[in-house]
Amino acid sequence: MARVVDEESDEGLLLPPMSEQEEWSDVVPIPQDDGKHPVCPIAYTDEYVEMTDYFRAVMAAGEVSHRAFELSGRVIDANAAHYTAWVYRKKLIIDLGLDISEELSWVTEISRRHIKNYQLWHHRGALLVLLLDPKDVEHESQDQRVQNPAIRNELQFVSTVIEKDSKNFHAWSHRQLVVRSYGIWDQEMAFVETQINEDVRNNSAWNQRYFALTANQSADEFVLSEEFADREIGYAVDKIKLAPNNESPWSYIIGLLVRHAPAMLHERLLPKINELAADTDYALAVSNTPFYWSALVDIYEERAKALEGKERSDVEAFAIEACDLLAKRYDPVRAKYWEYRKQALQAAS
Repeated sequence: MARVVDEESDEGLLLPPMSEQEEWSDVVPIPQDDGKHPVCPIAYTDEYVEMTDYFRAVMAAGEVSHRAFELSGRVIDANAAHYTAWVYRKKLIIDLGLDISEELSWVTEISRRHIKNYQLWHHRGALLVLLLDPKDVEHESQDQRVQNPAIRNELQFVSTVIEKDSKNFHAWSHRQLVVRSYGIWDQEMAFVETQINEDVRNNSAWNQRYFALTANQSADEFVLSEEFADREIGYAVDKIKLAPNNESPWSYIIGLLVRHAPAMLHERLLPKINELAADTDYALAVSNTPFYWSALVDIYEERAKALEGKERSDVEAFAIEACDLLAKRYDPVRAKYWEYRKQALQAAS
């Protein structure tokens, strides 16, 4: 007997083997070809072998039917990583003109069991665009787009997933797809700030902040104004105060400025973090975190690129000194990396 998961209750329903079902009597199953002498054959269950043999036959025949669609769901539920089943299922949805909203509901149901499956999230993204073509709402304001039921429901679904697992890579990536596809950038920064306030160490949320701020533009396309740079420096430093040994805000602000406003590293950021390192309330924590010294390496290295002669050598000397301190005292686990950075700086002198 074959066990099929009922989507309403998650309970198994027993069915006779497909070979005994009248519905499939016209199909000749196609076995998987592992060659004459497979080195390491997978120990599939008899139920799964039969199911995929019939599914292979259906695909080979190019069958477009509701039974093929139902079978794709059974295969996916048994093996959510079966990307061919996902691809064929999408084809069947389009060719049969099936209800996209119902399919999204089905994906939501099975995501409870396969929440970190790549294929599931890819399929969901494709469904969303089928349900609502971005071109159909591009004339609307961002506020209007966010209120569109398809977009609103999708953002709510992703938010629910992130609430349960705030570092679910798939959920954050999918959220980026939704924001990018429908151009709803304005609301994203507020969402990100909420996530960072809840967990200042959530590196996924910091990554999303960069995504939202730059609107997914390249370094050449996005120009970081002094106003925005000062705002982000202030924001990052405030979060560093909460947890100086938290890498996320350090990496965020250094990465943002290196890529989009390198001159502001020395002009705006350096005074702020040195001020923090001198503050009696934060001095011990800041001066003992490797991220402070790592930031100094990056800041002085970028500064040196804009200088020549003795001025350049003097600035590079500060970066080299920071590398030595990191290798010997503050980050000895990565001593070889800091030695490499030191050698690169010396070679550039």
